[in-house]
Amino acid sequence: MNGFRSGKLLRIFVDETDRHGLQPLYTAIVQRLRARAVAGATVFRGVEGFGCHDRVHAATVFAWLPNLPIVIEVVDDADKLEALLPELRAMIGEGLITLEAAEYLKLARREHGRSATP
Repeated sequence: MNGFRSGKLLRIFVDETDRHGLQPLYTAIVQRLRARAVAGATVFRGVEGFGCHDRVHAATVFAWLPNLPIVIEVVDDADKLEALLPELRAMIGEGLITLEAAEYLKLARREHGRSATP
């Protein structure tokens, strides 16, 4: 076999200025995902986009306080991600969540004398 595992790709779309308590929402989400030991997550800042309010968010020269789109991509086993959905929905006031099938291969180097692969 090629070592890939069946899983899910979860994408969370929010705005850069969205907050959870005192911190940016995307930071709070990544911290929650890390605490739940998901296989991995990455935050991307978009250059331009729009959502449910049909308001374009763009990085322009004239924007004093840009509110750029943020995408958080998460990969892990389907059961783990589906179990996290209620927590994530409670954290996100407005946004979009997608969930799709994915095959993933987690590659890691040895760290601190232990094997990083199962």
